[in-house]
Amino acid sequence: MDNSNKNFTKPTTAQAFTPFIALILLVMIGYQAYGVDAHIPLFFAVVVAAAVAVFWMGHKWSTVQFAMLKGINFALDAVLILTTVGVLIGAWIEGGIVPAIVYYGLQIISPQVFLIATLIVCSLVSVFTGSSWNSLGTVGLAMFVIGEGMGVPSGMTVGAIVSGAYFGDKLSPLSDTTVVASGTAGVNIYDHIKHMLKVSGPAYVIALVLFGILGMRFAGSEMDYGQIAEINNALTSTFTINPLMLVPLFLVLAMIFKRVPPLAAISVGAIIGGIWALVFQGANPGAIMSSMHYGFVMDSGMPIVDGVLSRGGLHSMMWTISMILITLMFGGIIEHTRMTEVMLEKLLSIAKTPKALSVVAHFTTLFLIMTVLSHYLTHTLICRTYKHAFEKNGLHAKNVTRISENWGTLPSSLIPWGPCGVFVIGLYGVHPFEYAPYAFFILAAMAISLIYAITGFDMAKVDEPSEVAAD
Repeated sequence: MDNSNKNFTKPTTAQAFTPFIALILLVMIGYQAYGVDAHIPLFFAVVVAAAVAVFWMGHKWSTVQFAMLKGINFALDAVLILTTVGVLIGAWIEGGIVPAIVYYGLQIISPQVFLIATLIVCSLVSVFTGSSWNSLGTVGLAMFVIGEGMGVPSGMTVGAIVSGAYFGDKLSPLSDTTVVASGTAGVNIYDHIKHMLKVSGPAYVIALVLFGILGMRFAGSEMDYGQIAEINNALTSTFTINPLMLVPLFLVLAMIFKRVPPLAAISVGAIIGGIWALVFQGANPGAIMSSMHYGFVMDSGMPIVDGVLSRGGLHSMMWTISMILITLMFGGIIEHTRMTEVMLEKLLSIAKTPKALSVVAHFTTLFLIMTVLSHYLTHTLICRTYKHAFEKNGLHAKNVTRISENWGTLPSSLIPWGPCGVFVIGLYGVHPFEYAPYAFFILAAMAISLIYAITGFDMAKVDEPSEVAAD
């Protein structure tokens, strides 16, 4: 059967925009009016998209089903990683690895510089690994637990973690989103990164300053050092803690730095965590496998410790995975039935000047990442669609790739129904609406990028030579 959509009739404007409007309304009403998770409102949005495709546009059900499977296929690697991360977290808590990181972190990191340290540590891991998710699932989780022990509000900590993870991911030549964005537009990857630095650099400085200011509130007498001592006592009375407990963390980071595929590195880390639980914590195999499956349950009698360390496990990721699958069913339908194509064309037609084109490109990118919910598809569609329009207006294609990253890659972690936002919720139990105000790097980079577009500042022209010739 030919599954190509090249011969499909383009939908009308009303047909193309109806599923997107339904998505926004259903999710917002569900959350604001009834306080429900986004899963079922998203499922209703899938129903609307499917109904539009079948009953309004005349597609066969087999076409819609193929589109949903095609959309899900974009995230199968993410689903596998999420599954393994859940197992890893359960094993690492049972094995005393996460408790040891918290124990030493509470002794070494000063509370007033905690947020800055979190930003920098997560940035470095993402730069060297090329993956925000690697950073979020390893050092990010450790910094989150340390922050909870210090009494730092969860939203602030996750804001710093996400800011660092996505700064590093966006500027790493090893990042898949960076490669896809630059490659699709035919821009040399190092020209692309250098151009992004003109936005990301100032945004990172702003984030450092703001996190430094926030950190001052945790200095001196405002910190409850007695509580930290109680936390450490609860940890040492439950787990065997010594420097050997940190070995699995460094092994996993070393594998990721050596470009071992994330799924393999995390799987090995989970197995090592189980071995550590058996050898150093004296856990029996049944308890270890239970923690890997359902998560570790902490019962120290201290609520803050029990709440922070009772987490992980394969089962804990099912909430996240189910939402990702539903959202990508929606994205698959609107992309395969050419609804996305029509929406892009309509948005592109609004722009009449180079500045207007740049501004429209920003909001089109945000619109896509909120609907198709895939970095790869968003970057591909934006860079292909806007590359020639920018060049016709005398603007270099690297402007498009920078916009695609700043308003596509970065805000993806702030979308509650998107794979990245859902991943963060699954890891830390913190909703994007809670940490978004503290995602200073992301917000600053998006604002600076839009200001450049409105003013025309640093919008490279087509006659500007590249420092490195594109392949």
